[in-house]
Amino acid sequence: MRPLLRTLGVLSVLETLSVLVLLANLATVHAHGVTSALGPVHGALYLTVAVAALLGRDLLLRTRLLALVPVVGGVLTLRNVRREARR
Repeated sequence: MRPLLRTLGVLSVLETLSVLVLLANLATVHAHGVTSALGPVHGALYLTVAVAALLGRDLLLRTRLLALVPVVGGVLTLRNVRREARR
């Protein structure tokens, strides 16, 4: 797998995990400490995935655009990265 696809895959997994933890926290105890600590981390991961997808070479337009979708962008990017790795 190309290094860009591997990097996008790892970042997408991390972004997806961070949003799942934030949503679980919101649905259960809504601890302010979790939100204040993980919120900026999730935002940074989202921006990193978006910038890497936009600036990466040889990516399909679909992968670039779906990386910009909030909340589910990580999942969509991960799915498209796996498709691109097979081609």
